[in-house]
Amino acid sequence: MWEDAAPMQEREPPGPPARPRSEEDLVLWAQILLCLAAVGFVLAAKLLGWPAYPLLRRAFAAATQPEQSLLLGEERGLLKFTEQTAEELANSARSMWDDFTAAPETARTPHGQPTPPAYASEDSYTPDFALCFPLPGHFARKTSGYGWRTDPMGGLGDDFHIGNDLAAARGTAVLAAADGVVRTAGSHKSYGNYVRILHADGDETLYAHMQYLFVRAGERVTAGQTLGTVGQTGNATGPHLHFEILHKGLRYDPAQALQDAA
Repeated sequence: MWEDAAPMQEREPPGPPARPRSEEDLVLWAQILLCLAAVGFVLAAKLLGWPAYPLLRRAFAAATQPEQSLLLGEERGLLKFTEQTAEELANSARSMWDDFTAAPETARTPHGQPTPPAYASEDSYTPDFALCFPLPGHFARKTSGYGWRTDPMGGLGDDFHIGNDLAAARGTAVLAAADGVVRTAGSHKSYGNYVRILHADGDETLYAHMQYLFVRAGERVTAGQTLGTVGQTGNATGPHLHFEILHKGLRYDPAQALQDAA
C-alpha cells in the first residue's frame, strides 16, 4: 500500500536570512561616496600644485588597474576598489610626511645649510687657462647665482642652482669661453637648447636655454666663437644664458671665473 503513495519532496536546509535591500543600497552608496572623496583629494592635490600629487596619482592608478576586475556595479568589487585606493593613498601620505619631517645630520653642513647634491660642489673653481666672457661686451648682469635658491619655476621649496644666470636679450650671441671640442649640442627638458664643451684637463663649460645652436657635437671651437644665440628654452622664466663650469664632471661656482673673464 505504501508503493502507491506520492514521494515526499525533499526540503533544502534553511539558508541565512536575506539582508534587506535597503541595507545593501546603504553600503553601496557609502562605498561610492568614499571613492568620490578619494578622487576629489587627488584632483585637489593636482589643482593646488601639491608636491604629493605625483605619488597620489601613481597610487590611484595602481588601485584602479584592469587586472583587478573592479566592477563598480558589484558590491565586493567596489569595496575592494575603495579599500585598496584608501590604503595606497594613506601609505603615500605617510611616506611623504616621513620625508618632510626627516632632517638627518648628514644632509646638513656645519652651519645648518643643506649640502649640495652629489654632482655639485660648494666651492668656486677657476681653470688654469684664461676664459673668454660668454657674452659680448665682457659684462652681463647676474640674475641668479650658484647654490640654494627658491625654485623660480613656482615649485614648493628650494632647489640647488648649478650655474650662473646672465641676463641678455633674446638673439644675443653666445660665445665659447675657451678652445675645446663640443661634447653635446642638443635639447634637454630643463636646459632647453644647450652646448657642453670639453676643454683641457677635464674642464668643461655649459651654455643653456639657447634660442639657436650654431655648432654640433664633435666640432672643434675656439675661444670667442659664436655657439648660438640667447633664448628662453627649457625651464626658464625669461631670456638669459645659464653658464656652468665643470671639472672632471663636478659642477663648481663659476662666479670667480666669470669675474676674471670680464
